Amino acid sequence: MKRLKKYDARGRREAGFLLLVALTIFTLLSGCSQAAGIDDVLNKARKEGRVVMLELGSVGCIPCEQMKPVMEKLRTSYKGKLEVIFIDVRKDRENGRRFGVTVIPTQVFLDKTGKEFHRHRGYYAYEEIVPELKKAGL
Repeated sequence: MKRLKKYDARGRREAGFLLLVALTIFTLLSGCSQAAGIDDVLNKARKEGRVVMLELGSVGCIPCEQMKPVMEKLRTSYKGKLEVIFIDVRKDRENGRRFGVTVIPTQVFLDKTGKEFHRHRGYYAYEEIVPELKKAGL
């Protein structure tokens, strides 16, 4: 009986390890595909001459969640002129590093050529964002 329990425990450990490896691989591959997808969106926005707002945060982060209605209002107010992109930096650490995120949320604004023209950390009210977009010609 003891021998069977020992075997079952070892088998569960091995199964747990294999599951952990599979989840790690899946997470890495997901991050790579998201990074490629973001590049596609950024390239398309640049070709179409649109300004981009990157919202770099995470699901469950309170100030990040408070940014959701702000992002939605920006999407509707500047439809066709502004591309608003949310990047979950806990899932996509590569883009978090790429855009120099040290605090979440971080908002990065890219002009029509793809060059960063403004950056903000923390919650950012719609009324505070509008003047920055006007400076960019929106």
